Amino acid sequence: MEYLDTLERDGFVVVRGAVDAALVEELNGRIARFKQRNAKAASRNLDEHGRLSRVVNLHLVVDALTRLLTDNAAIAVCDRFFGEPTSLYTTLYYERGSEQALHRDTPVFATTPAERYMGVWVALDEVGDDNGPLMVVPGSHKLPPVDVQAIRREVFGDGPIDPLAPAGWSAYQAVVAAQCDAAGLSPRPVHVGPGDVIIWHPQLFHGGAPHAAARMRRSVVMHVTPKGVPVGHLDAFYDPSTARQSASWRYYRRGNRDIARFGHVDFGHAYKVRTWFLRKA
Repeated sequence: MEYLDTLERDGFVVVRGAVDAALVEELNGRIARFKQRNAKAASRNLDEHGRLSRVVNLHLVVDALTRLLTDNAAIAVCDRFFGEPTSLYTTLYYERGSEQALHRDTPVFATTPAERYMGVWVALDEVGDDNGPLMVVPGSHKLPPVDVQAIRREVFGDGPIDPLAPAGWSAYQAVVAAQCDAAGLSPRPVHVGPGDVIIWHPQLFHGGAPHAAARMRRSVVMHVTPKGVPVGHLDAFYDPSTARQSASWRYYRRGNRDIARFGHVDFGHAYKVRTWFLRKA
């Protein structure tokens, strides 16, 4: 309950040592083997230091990553927030900081009902100021509601809503940024070590700091919901009448948890590879 109180007060909470050190070491080894066994598939995603960036759903081929859901003490906080068991929707794997601008996730994680989503960030390396820490704006989840329909009229008019339209994303984030400035809220970095977990509220304004160092910053972000909750994008966010009322994907079990089943791994939103073409680790 203390962790949940902190989450509701600040919009995020850090659970130190929620994942066992031995599991962190095992996962780093398995991911290294995945890169070796799938060098051709991974090569286009690597930076000049050989680091992967923003690999979506790596857990589908490195199955041990699902233990970050099943063997993670911090997931109890999510269970309490949802009031029901937490399931895994998607993951992101990074070996360098995202360097993503401050944002809210809600336009592209538009759940039905709303706010049935959380971000769970698991550190697999030491993360300090020089290797891309998560940036959070404490209290930003409590800002006044944004007039989403006014933004819709300004950006889309009466026309169709592109579910991934950059203008629809940017316009909303600009309004939230202005609210933060008006309220005197500012971002700060979160420093963590291997096995530490950061959980954030669906409405938290957050992003990624610059990654200046050459060293790794391995981490996994889990996007979690209760089982069966549908997740839409900008179309559902700006027009809830178009939102699905149930999830369109199936689930599989790991331990006592449910995991959404998808058929490909996405490398940096640049290219996708079907799971059956990847050698598992």
